[in-house]
Amino acid sequence: MNEGERTPDSSPYDGRGCDPHAPLLTRLGAAGIAGLLRAIYATVRAVSLQPEVHRGFNDPPRNVSIGAFWHHHVGIAPHFSTGFPWASLVSRSSDGELLARVMAHLGGRSVRGSSGRMDGRNKGGASALRQLARLAGDGVFPIFTPDGPNGPPEKVKPGVIFLGSLTGLPIYPAGFAASRCARLPTWDKTIIPLPFSKVVISYGEPLIVPPSIDDAALETHRKELELRILAANEAARASIRPGGE
Repeated sequence: MNEGERTPDSSPYDGRGCDPHAPLLTRLGAAGIAGLLRAIYATVRAVSLQPEVHRGFNDPPRNVSIGAFWHHHVGIAPHFSTGFPWASLVSRSSDGELLARVMAHLGGRSVRGSSGRMDGRNKGGASALRQLARLAGDGVFPIFTPDGPNGPPEKVKPGVIFLGSLTGLPIYPAGFAASRCARLPTWDKTIIPLPFSKVVISYGEPLIVPPSIDDAALETHRKELELRILAANEAARASIRPGGE
């Protein structure tokens, strides 16, 4: 290969999935957001409704799985992801760069691409899928927000189903809730827990996708995962209502 020639999977991003040439404002903004989240996480009371499942992810030998939760919970989920290596799928947009840098500060890494259609015809989807599969083989947990990067909210896109079919790993739907929170003025109304609140994670029944699926099976599994994420979120919310625990 000649010097400077790129392979199909070569990337302009560094090992954390960040653009080394990102604007200074983006770098400073990401550091500030991550610092604020870490300060909040230090005060909250975190509860898992299925502690045995959570221990399976955090305690060696870990059960590598694919995580799936709604995009508006990106401000809560990292607090529950400190015990295992993880990589999230993040878009290649400027907003995606900010999110990738926040995730890097919080201990994760990002694979840049689109979850909307991972067939190689847009936004590095096929390359991102292959990279996530390789990372999973190395013990890294792939994390999806399957309604991202820009909605519609709470609607699963097919990328996570493709990865489940490719790797054979179970897809764990996760739901979150906070007893007190703020919502950002973003398309998905991202939730940020307030200091000294209670935050909850609830896992749904894992979804297993067969290694070879047609369009009809893809749609069936997509709808089923959507229902399981919705149910996991409802369980998390119910646990913080009066009398919920």
